[in-house]
Amino acid sequence: MNIHRITYNPKTQSSSLYFIGCNFRCLCCYWKEIYGQVNFKKLKFPSFDEVLTMLKQVSPKSISILSGDPRPNPEFNRLPKALKDTLGCQVRLLTNGYILPELEGVTHVSMSIKAVNDELHKSYTGRSNKACLEHFKTVHDKGIELSASSVYIPGLIETSEIETIAKFIANIDDTIPLRVIGYMKVKTFDYRVPSKEDVEGVATIARKYLKNVIASRSSGEDYSGVVDLFTNDLRK
Repeated sequence: MNIHRITYNPKTQSSSLYFIGCNFRCLCCYWKEIYGQVNFKKLKFPSFDEVLTMLKQVSPKSISILSGDPRPNPEFNRLPKALKDTLGCQVRLLTNGYILPELEGVTHVSMSIKAVNDELHKSYTGRSNKACLEHFKTVHDKGIELSASSVYIPGLIETSEIETIAKFIANIDDTIPLRVIGYMKVKTFDYRVPSKEDVEGVATIARKYLKNVIASRSSGEDYSGVVDLFTNDLRK
């Protein structure tokens, strides 16, 4: 499988499976800076069975599937059910929503909604958002716990677009949680990093439509206390 890292957090008894690559080409993607330095031909990936064996050794109570969203493939499709059946754990999928695996076994989906305006979405990600928005509705209709996140980028993904995203979610279910994330500086992407007050202001507008909106500033990932069960160490 194209999983480049598997982690375990003893404090939370949770694991994360990080897929490499993505079906989007987002302009401000943090991983673009790292991927440019990676020789993909030299990377080694664990097999499906090896992934399950590693996870059995720590028996996590929850597992998150995240990072790059791969293309549809049989192993990705059967992964959630295999994790649930083998480990009896909760399975969380963090995704851009462009594709979905088979959802049997998935207990929560957190979908990153980049934009509702399709032209804006195409210019930002290189893809249409039609499948993403339909998949968001599909997950809700299946009764799977659902949440959303959107990145506020002053000058690109403006307050008005975050408001449109909030309206879209509210038309489905106004109790679906939304996290409004402040853009984190990426070297190749020259947009202003919003202040804490900026992000909170945008979240306040989203709260006109949704009952559960959280504002946060992205500050990278905290790996303190996290153990690697497998890694290609792409950050070195």
